[in-house]
Amino acid sequence: MSHLALARKYRPQRFADLVGQDPIRTTLERAVATNRVAHAYLFAGPRGSGKTTTARLVAKAMNCAKRREGEAEPCNDCPSCLEITAGTSMDVLEIDGASNRGIEEIRNLRENVKYAPSGGKSKVYIIDEAHQLTDFAWNALLKTLEEPPEHVRFVFATTEPLEVPDTIASRCQVFEFRRLRAEELVRHLMVVAKAEGAKLEDEAAVLIARASEGSVRDALSRLDQALSVSPDGVTASVVAQALGLAGLDAYFELGEALASRDPKAALETLDRLHDRGMDVEEVADGLTHHLRQLLLVAVDPSLVRLIDAAPTDRERYAAQAARFQANDLSAMLALLLETRGQLRRAEAPRVLLEVCLVELCTLPSASDVGSLIGRLEALEARLGGAPAPAPAPRAKPEARTTEAAAPPRRASESPARVAESPARASESPVRPADPPPPAERTAAIEPAAEGDAVIRWRQAVDRVKERKLLLGTCLEEGFFLGIAGSNVRVALSPEHAFHRAMLEMKENREILNQEFERLYGRGVTLVCVSSDQAVSGSGYQVRPTTPGAEPDEEGGTDGAPDGLVQRIVDLFDGEILKPGPQGSGAS
Repeated sequence: MSHLALARKYRPQRFADLVGQDPIRTTLERAVATNRVAHAYLFAGPRGSGKTTTARLVAKAMNCAKRREGEAEPCNDCPSCLEITAGTSMDVLEIDGASNRGIEEIRNLRENVKYAPSGGKSKVYIIDEAHQLTDFAWNALLKTLEEPPEHVRFVFATTEPLEVPDTIASRCQVFEFRRLRAEELVRHLMVVAKAEGAKLEDEAAVLIARASEGSVRDALSRLDQALSVSPDGVTASVVAQALGLAGLDAYFELGEALASRDPKAALETLDRLHDRGMDVEEVADGLTHHLRQLLLVAVDPSLVRLIDAAPTDRERYAAQAARFQANDLSAMLALLLETRGQLRRAEAPRVLLEVCLVELCTLPSASDVGSLIGRLEALEARLGGAPAPAPAPRAKPEARTTEAAAPPRRASESPARVAESPARASESPVRPADPPPPAERTAAIEPAAEGDAVIRWRQAVDRVKERKLLLGTCLEEGFFLGIAGSNVRVALSPEHAFHRAMLEMKENREILNQEFERLYGRGVTLVCVSSDQAVSGSGYQVRPTTPGAEPDEEGGTDGAPDGLVQRIVDLFDGEILKPGPQGSGAS
């Protein structure tokens, strides 16, 4: 006898055999038992979820000659049940909506519904892929569907319920079939493997269930394929070989590379998978699923129950998730999903995925950002929560004065230079800072005060994150220097070359300038400078110093720098030596 596919061999023949559709099964059983079967049903759901099988069960139960009153299960022994099981019954007609979609086929159906059933109690029309019918065909069926003969029942099965006209759906009882959960599929696969006398490992069953995406038919077909490779027993390696899957070990290797920030290991793992014939889209999908599992555990260890994996693999997920923070995994998933959408239309998909892996390994860690925030908060605490006061303006020689110091400087003003030696500084106040260039004096907006500018800066970062998470993360890594005329100045260290490149991309600049204009005013743009330029442009030399070291005489306290320079000095643990010559960054 020829081999019968497992999907056909283990097709449910009773309502009790249906897997994962308990609410639908209970409702239909009661309808059959109480003789309240509707004249038309619409079964909607993904492929392999049991729509057509359930329609056959309804037809078999209605026409069963030995079914007792008040019961729903067919006997599977009478001639009607045997004919329906074999697909030879004249009273149950299965019509493929894709190949019989025209108005002529529906006209023939309307002509045949008036004839009584040949041997059973009811005539049942099962129209599969019903969404393929044309509008004219649906319109021809409307009247018959609204007032069918007493002996006729219609069952429409579709994977696209939104394609079915509302006028049809409103005349049917609609049942939504769902995808099966991974653990339900695993249990069913174990039952089938035991019935076949084959040993199926838990890891192999989980791998098949994950690849089947909730479809019972797909899961049984993949099990059948694995059994053809190894009839005595199916292991995870056998499933990976038979189905061309990567297996969990490869994705744990990729996860380890991401946790260690090791792009070399990630690229080597991708190369091995590619040599084994894995498609880059499948690798991206598998890595996305793997990071999603890690994210669940990273958010809360109790969510490990939501992971569709064997118990031993759940422990591996929990151990690897401990090496990540939830924010890191969220940013990685956002970048990976963005890349996944570009792979299908990319000319070099492997290169695109390689670039994505390198970026995933070089993304800034949430712990690093938290450490930086902690340093900034400590710096603000040391500064008393406000910038240092600016020096008093120098009076004219003919009208010297000892008036109080000027009010605090705005963020757009240039830092004042310490221009006097200690001896002369005791005789007269420090001269004022050089006036801003004409471009800054004629800016489109008036710069905000420093405290207000910092608040708006944080709001801008949050808004950019909402629009593009990776771009907002790169912007957050910058050190906000303040407003200079119509420019928002941000300092980035040399190791943040990737972040600066992201900020200066044309499409990203449009997003940034839109948000800055929204918060600071029309005409405001972002200007990125290196941290070295930010220090040298202030007119001071900053050198590392040990705690407790005394400043030079020329860096005395008579002419205290403004708040920006003092923040840079404190951030880099340096000291002010002396002003550089006019027009240069440092002496």
